[in-house]
Amino acid sequence: MLNRLKTFLKNKSQSKYSQFVLSIISFIESIFFPLPPDLLLIPICYYNRNKIFFSVINCTFFSVLGGLVAYALGYFLYDTINHLFDQSKIQHFINFYNKWGVYSVIIGGFTPIPFKIITVTSGFLKFDLFLFLISSFFARGLRFLLIGIAIHLLGDRGIILLKKYKFSIFLVIPILLVMMVIIVKYFLN
Repeated sequence: MLNRLKTFLKNKSQSKYSQFVLSIISFIESIFFPLPPDLLLIPICYYNRNKIFFSVINCTFFSVLGGLVAYALGYFLYDTINHLFDQSKIQHFINFYNKWGVYSVIIGGFTPIPFKIITVTSGFLKFDLFLFLISSFFARGLRFLLIGIAIHLLGDRGIILLKKYKFSIFLVIPILLVMMVIIVKYFLN
Protein backbone atom coordinates (compact mmCIF):
# COMPACT_ATOMS: atom_id res chain seq x y z
CA MET A 1 0.00 0.00 0.00
CA LEU A 2 2.75 2.47 0.98
CA ASN A 3 4.72 1.69 -2.19
CA ARG A 4 1.64 2.33 -4.34
CA LEU A 5 1.08 5.68 -2.61
CA LYS A 6 4.73 6.61 -3.12
CA THR A 7 4.53 5.64 -6.81
CA PHE A 8 1.31 7.62 -7.21
CA LEU A 9 2.85 10.72 -5.59
CA LYS A 10 5.98 10.40 -7.71
CA ASN A 11 4.00 10.11 -10.95
CA LYS A 12 1.68 13.00 -10.12
CA SER A 13 4.55 15.18 -8.88
CA GLN A 14 6.42 14.67 -12.14
CA SER A 15 3.35 15.25 -14.29
CA LYS A 16 3.36 18.18 -16.69
CA TYR A 17 0.34 19.47 -14.74
CA SER A 18 1.97 19.39 -11.31
CA GLN A 19 2.97 23.08 -11.33
CA PHE A 20 -0.49 24.09 -12.52
CA VAL A 21 -2.13 22.08 -9.71
CA LEU A 22 0.35 23.57 -7.21
CA SER A 23 -0.63 27.05 -8.43
CA ILE A 24 -4.34 26.34 -8.00
CA ILE A 25 -3.93 24.77 -4.53
CA SER A 26 -1.69 27.63 -3.37
CA PHE A 27 -4.19 30.17 -4.65
CA ILE A 28 -7.36 28.67 -3.18
CA GLU A 29 -5.71 27.75 0.14
CA SER A 30 -5.24 31.46 0.85
CA ILE A 31 -8.97 32.01 0.34
CA PHE A 32 -10.88 28.95 1.56
CA PHE A 33 -9.18 25.59 0.95
CA PRO A 34 -8.46 23.70 4.20
CA LEU A 35 -5.22 21.93 3.22
CA PRO A 36 -1.87 23.78 3.00
CA PRO A 37 0.03 23.76 -0.30
CA ASP A 38 3.01 22.23 1.54
CA LEU A 39 1.35 18.83 1.11
CA LEU A 40 1.82 19.16 -2.64
CA LEU A 41 4.97 21.28 -2.62
CA ILE A 42 6.99 18.68 -0.69
CA PRO A 43 6.56 15.79 -3.16
CA ILE A 44 6.94 18.11 -6.15
CA CYS A 45 10.24 19.41 -4.76
CA TYR A 46 11.38 15.92 -3.78
CA TYR A 47 10.71 14.31 -7.16
CA ASN A 48 11.76 17.35 -9.23
CA ARG A 49 14.94 18.56 -7.57
CA ASN A 50 15.88 20.60 -10.64
CA LYS A 51 12.63 22.61 -10.28
CA ILE A 52 12.67 23.25 -6.54
CA PHE A 53 13.15 27.01 -6.69
CA PHE A 54 10.66 27.39 -9.53
CA SER A 55 8.15 25.43 -7.42
CA VAL A 56 8.84 27.61 -4.38
CA ILE A 57 8.36 30.81 -6.41
CA ASN A 58 5.21 29.41 -8.03
CA CYS A 59 3.75 28.40 -4.67
CA THR A 60 4.63 31.75 -3.09
CA PHE A 61 3.28 33.87 -5.93
CA PHE A 62 -0.08 32.11 -6.14
CA SER A 63 -0.45 31.93 -2.36
CA VAL A 64 -0.01 35.71 -2.13
CA LEU A 65 -2.28 36.25 -5.13
CA GLY A 66 -4.99 34.18 -3.41
CA GLY A 67 -4.32 36.19 -0.27
CA LEU A 68 -4.96 39.35 -2.25
CA VAL A 69 -8.34 38.00 -3.38
CA ALA A 70 -9.20 37.06 0.22
CA TYR A 71 -8.07 40.53 1.33
CA ALA A 72 -10.48 42.04 -1.22
CA LEU A 73 -13.30 39.80 0.01
CA GLY A 74 -12.71 40.94 3.59
CA TYR A 75 -12.36 44.56 2.52
CA PHE A 76 -15.69 44.64 0.67
CA LEU A 77 -17.47 42.34 3.13
CA TYR A 78 -16.85 44.82 5.94
CA ASP A 79 -19.03 47.48 4.35
CA THR A 80 -21.97 45.09 4.09
CA ILE A 81 -21.89 43.79 7.69
CA ASN A 82 -20.19 46.51 9.76
CA HIS A 83 -23.53 47.63 11.20
CA LEU A 84 -23.69 44.34 13.12
CA PHE A 85 -20.70 45.23 15.30
CA ASP A 86 -20.03 47.71 18.08
CA GLN A 87 -18.09 50.34 16.13
CA SER A 88 -16.00 51.45 19.11
CA LYS A 89 -14.74 47.89 19.62
CA ILE A 90 -14.11 47.47 15.91
CA GLN A 91 -12.17 50.73 15.84
CA HIS A 92 -10.10 49.57 18.81
CA PHE A 93 -9.32 46.31 17.01
CA ILE A 94 -8.49 48.21 13.79
CA ASN A 95 -6.06 50.42 15.72
CA PHE A 96 -4.47 47.33 17.28
CA TYR A 97 -4.20 45.61 13.89
CA ASN A 98 -2.73 48.69 12.25
CA LYS A 99 0.00 48.68 14.91
CA TRP A 100 0.68 44.93 14.99
CA GLY A 101 -0.75 43.75 11.67
CA VAL A 102 2.60 43.22 9.94
CA TYR A 103 3.58 40.78 12.67
CA SER A 104 0.20 39.07 12.44
CA VAL A 105 0.58 38.59 8.70
CA ILE A 106 4.15 37.30 9.06
CA ILE A 107 3.24 34.85 11.83
CA GLY A 108 0.03 33.78 10.07
CA GLY A 109 1.77 33.37 6.73
CA PHE A 110 4.57 31.29 8.16
CA THR A 111 2.91 29.19 10.85
CA PRO A 112 0.24 26.48 10.71
CA ILE A 113 -2.38 29.15 11.49
CA PRO A 114 -4.66 29.10 8.41
CA PHE A 115 -3.46 31.93 6.19
CA LYS A 116 -7.00 32.57 4.96
CA ILE A 117 -7.94 33.88 8.42
CA ILE A 118 -5.16 36.47 8.25
CA THR A 119 -5.90 37.47 4.64
CA VAL A 120 -9.63 38.04 5.15
CA THR A 121 -9.05 39.78 8.50
CA SER A 122 -6.46 42.09 6.95
CA GLY A 123 -8.96 43.15 4.29
CA PHE A 124 -11.84 43.38 6.76
CA LEU A 125 -9.80 45.71 8.96
CA LYS A 126 -8.53 47.65 5.93
CA PHE A 127 -4.93 46.96 6.85
CA ASP A 128 -2.42 48.77 4.63
CA LEU A 129 -2.39 46.82 1.35
CA PHE A 130 1.28 47.45 0.60
CA LEU A 131 2.36 46.21 4.05
CA PHE A 132 0.04 43.24 3.66
CA LEU A 133 1.62 42.25 0.34
CA ILE A 134 5.22 42.72 1.53
CA SER A 135 4.55 40.77 4.73
CA SER A 136 2.76 38.02 2.81
CA PHE A 137 5.56 37.63 0.27
CA PHE A 138 8.13 37.52 3.06
CA ALA A 139 6.27 35.00 5.25
CA ARG A 140 4.98 32.68 2.53
CA GLY A 141 8.20 32.89 0.54
CA LEU A 142 10.33 32.08 3.58
CA ARG A 143 8.09 29.20 4.59
CA PHE A 144 8.13 27.57 1.16
CA LEU A 145 11.82 28.35 0.66
CA LEU A 146 12.73 26.54 3.90
CA ILE A 147 10.86 23.49 2.63
CA GLY A 148 12.62 23.66 -0.73
CA ILE A 149 16.07 24.16 0.78
CA ALA A 150 15.60 21.31 3.27
CA ILE A 151 14.65 18.94 0.44
CA HIS A 152 17.31 20.26 -1.94
CA LEU A 153 20.17 19.98 0.55
CA LEU A 154 19.08 16.99 2.62
CA GLY A 155 16.70 14.92 0.47
CA ASP A 156 15.05 12.21 2.58
CA ARG A 157 16.63 13.58 5.75
CA GLY A 158 15.13 16.99 4.94
CA ILE A 159 11.64 15.51 4.80
CA ILE A 160 12.25 13.69 8.09
CA LEU A 161 13.49 16.93 9.69
CA LEU A 162 10.48 18.85 8.38
CA LYS A 163 8.14 16.24 9.89
CA LYS A 164 9.99 15.92 13.16
CA TYR A 165 10.58 19.63 13.81
CA LYS A 166 7.63 21.24 12.01
CA PHE A 167 6.42 22.84 15.23
CA SER A 168 9.82 24.46 15.85
CA ILE A 169 10.31 25.45 12.24
CA PHE A 170 6.88 26.85 11.48
CA LEU A 171 5.83 28.28 14.83
CA VAL A 172 8.77 29.03 17.08
CA ILE A 173 11.08 30.51 14.41
CA PRO A 174 8.62 33.18 13.17
CA ILE A 175 7.62 34.12 16.69
CA LEU A 176 11.29 34.51 17.63
CA LEU A 177 11.89 36.61 14.49
CA VAL A 178 8.99 38.91 15.34
CA MET A 179 10.14 39.21 18.94
CA MET A 180 13.65 40.13 17.78
CA VAL A 181 12.26 42.80 15.44
CA ILE A 182 10.13 44.25 18.25
CA ILE A 183 13.06 44.27 20.69
CA VAL A 184 15.38 45.91 18.14
CA LYS A 185 12.68 48.44 17.24
CA TYR A 186 12.21 49.47 20.88
CA PHE A 187 15.95 49.64 21.61
CA LEU A 188 16.50 51.87 18.58
CA ASN A 189 13.70 54.26 19.57
